[in-house]
Amino acid sequence: MENGLLVLSRFFASTPAVMVRHKILVCLLLLIGTLLSAYSIATRTSLDMSIDSFLDQSDPAIEALNSFRTQFGSDDSVFLVYEARDGNVFSAASLRAVRELTDKLRNWRDLDADNYSADLTELDQIRRVQSITTLRIQRVDGDTLRSDRLVPDVIPDDPAALATIRQEAMAEDDFKLAFYSADARFGALMLQTTFGAEPLPDFEPAVNADDITLGDSFSNFDSATTGDGGFDLFYDESATVQDIPFQTVDMLEYQRFYSSLSQVFADVEDTLEFYPVGNPPLMAWVYEVLQQFAWLAVGMVAIFVFLLRTLFGSFSAVVWSILTIALSLAWTWGITVAFGVTLSTMISLTMLLVFAVGIADCVHVMSAYFVYRQQGQQHDQALAGAYGKTGLAIMVTTITTMTGVLALTTSGLIPIRVFGAMSALGVFMAFFFTLVLLPILLSVWHPGANQNPKPGRLQAFWQQATLPVQGLLIIVALATIMWLTGIALGLYIALIGALALGILRWQDRLLEACSPLVANRPVTILLIFAAIFTTSLYGTSQVQIDSNVSELARQGSPPRVAYNMVDEHMAGAQSISIMIDSGISDGLMEPALLRAMDSLQTRIVNRYPDEVSRTYSLANIVKDTNQVMNQDNDQFYRIPDSAITVSQLMYLFNSANPEERRSLVSDDFSRSHITINAYNAGSYQYQLFFEELGAEIDAVFEPLQAQFPELEVTVTGSVPLMMRAMDEIAQSQYSSFLLALAVISVIMILTLGSVQAGLISIVPNLIPALLAFGLMGLLNIPLDTDTLLIAPVIIGIAVDDTIHFMTHYRVELTRTRNMQQALDSTVRDVGRAVLFTTMILGLGFAILGFSEYLGMAKIGIFGALAILMALLCDLLLLPALLMKLKPRFGLMGPIQGFASRGDADTRIASNQAGDNA
Repeated sequence: MENGLLVLSRFFASTPAVMVRHKILVCLLLLIGTLLSAYSIATRTSLDMSIDSFLDQSDPAIEALNSFRTQFGSDDSVFLVYEARDGNVFSAASLRAVRELTDKLRNWRDLDADNYSADLTELDQIRRVQSITTLRIQRVDGDTLRSDRLVPDVIPDDPAALATIRQEAMAEDDFKLAFYSADARFGALMLQTTFGAEPLPDFEPAVNADDITLGDSFSNFDSATTGDGGFDLFYDESATVQDIPFQTVDMLEYQRFYSSLSQVFADVEDTLEFYPVGNPPLMAWVYEVLQQFAWLAVGMVAIFVFLLRTLFGSFSAVVWSILTIALSLAWTWGITVAFGVTLSTMISLTMLLVFAVGIADCVHVMSAYFVYRQQGQQHDQALAGAYGKTGLAIMVTTITTMTGVLALTTSGLIPIRVFGAMSALGVFMAFFFTLVLLPILLSVWHPGANQNPKPGRLQAFWQQATLPVQGLLIIVALATIMWLTGIALGLYIALIGALALGILRWQDRLLEACSPLVANRPVTILLIFAAIFTTSLYGTSQVQIDSNVSELARQGSPPRVAYNMVDEHMAGAQSISIMIDSGISDGLMEPALLRAMDSLQTRIVNRYPDEVSRTYSLANIVKDTNQVMNQDNDQFYRIPDSAITVSQLMYLFNSANPEERRSLVSDDFSRSHITINAYNAGSYQYQLFFEELGAEIDAVFEPLQAQFPELEVTVTGSVPLMMRAMDEIAQSQYSSFLLALAVISVIMILTLGSVQAGLISIVPNLIPALLAFGLMGLLNIPLDTDTLLIAPVIIGIAVDDTIHFMTHYRVELTRTRNMQQALDSTVRDVGRAVLFTTMILGLGFAILGFSEYLGMAKIGIFGALAILMALLCDLLLLPALLMKLKPRFGLMGPIQGFASRGDADTRIASNQAGDNA
């Protein structure tokens, strides 16, 4: 084992010379690969931000949603809630504004495109527009059922007439909260779209096939409608419905659509104030947040550059490190999309992980390189020594991090599998470019041996300035930064500068104090970390997996305000569908099935008032029509006992309002659906609701199974789909986390040649991840789809530094046969790189805390805390474990142990004397 490690170390030490010797060929090949990656990124990148993308198309939840879309169209709509600025949605001004907006959205092609900067053709996605001005109220005229508009074509100015409209509207319970609030301050337009329900461009309906012909009955209309025969259509119940492959919806489509929509409703904003909810406005906001994330990413890179330049004192170290990582990311992205893989929002997490691992690799190489240069070695010797010392550790960290994220490919969710595979590829690319390209770049432009060059004019001026002048300059600089970036971000930038200068000045003292501190208080340190571990474990047990759409945004942001407003005053922002497939033609004409639907609606509203605001279905229409046709007698607001009566009522209603009928039931009356309007809530609450809803459905429809043997009742829609995805994410994260830990443990044991040492090295990796989740549990912050994925990022970073520490310690122990010397050398040499990587990555991650998207903000904040904890584990906990357990790493023969407490005090005094000197 020892010989194998030495061989690998020599191999990595020789790598720089080989790469430099063949640098022209290597650079040419890398250039070709980079150009191909860039071309692939530009031409083949596809982003799918929809909920559908999280599940395989064969998943039952997707199949149920596609079945609903095939029959009733898209459930992807915009609930355009508005508040009347005069406080009354039934005032003449408000009704005219709503009428104007409704007509513009229905007839957008007639609008003058020159008046709008957005592309109005995006509004072609609108399938149906409903508002107060389109609502119809059923009235009877003799034997005829009329469906009259609630708001007449000519909107009256007379207060009495307007009061009558309001009175009639408030009497219609089926419309209340959906189109106007109980206090008449708020109203809403319902915009049904085609998003998610458009077939793929190459889809060919089966009826268009060349071998399909119409039956003879379709050619005999004239004779069928005359004489004794009559005309009769029938449905072939043995026929199968063709499955339609639907297009995925790109986030940019939502953004472009909402951009056009918002410009149109801006025409009436002097009368109405809007609070839009639904996928299009939410995705438009996410698009803006991603643009903000791009600026935060620029800020993160700026932090990396500043810290690298400050800590290493070399521009070449900065430029080449950033270039190495950038090419790693480009190749990762290009190779992934070249295989036709569709990317999701998780691409940002992949970029973060690869950037973090790439920075860590470069910092460890650079740190070792500078140590050798300071010792007087020439560039080639220092570079060979740096790779010889760090190459093995970088290889092992690459393998372990790849293993950790590859565990995610066992998930049932496609974006999670893509994230795992793409991140593993990215981690390998970071290792590849660090090994192959970085030596060549450093041979072209490499840092000098002196890290403390003669100060420039600005630095000399600063050193000569008096303390008051320095203070004044600091205040002016800080005020300027705050004016440009804001107070919070300005203070954060000031903190970065202070920490960088502090670490640069006191890094040696901090590292030299670690070993003596641990030697004097090993048990105390172990107890402190045991307490942190236990507390984190308890907090992790309390954490709740819960995603809430409105809580993705900060307080006061447009989505948060809109969702809260809609939940407080209207029917709620979420829509759930229960699809009923009777399996036979005219099944929905049967009173028993309609009564079951009505019973289920009543049970849902009565049992779940905190989740559900209203329900609506074909049963509502049948009851309402039955009442109207019977002199508006309240006793007839029920489902008739006769199927013939139901059929007659449906005929009358279809004649009066065919569009509404088609939105509720299929033409053959075999399929219908119940719409549930729900308040916004977290996925945990929804999961409980759906479990109980399933039991309610079984209780209500089970007795009808004998009468309708093919009856299927399915809960579907975007909300149930999201809950299904959340459950899968939780399960996959739990199993992949355990699998990753198990595999990483085995790799560490094999690498270190000791079961005991391998298990010891796992502890510093486990605590940071548990700390992040534990804090969330203790602070009652739920885990969502973003923060659930913090674990592989944290483990990837924590494992990196731990492996460097343990690998260096083992090599030094083999060389010196002295545990104390090996530990002192490891803390001194590896500690510097660990300190730098923690500072660079921790401060870089923390800037994400300023994101408007709270999922990303939580990743930044808790990721930074976990990275800091990983540093403390490596510098304090690991040495304490090594001192108490004294693993031998499989080495035979005598090994000198650790110094006593008195010797540690002597070393501290010696170090202090040296500092004073």
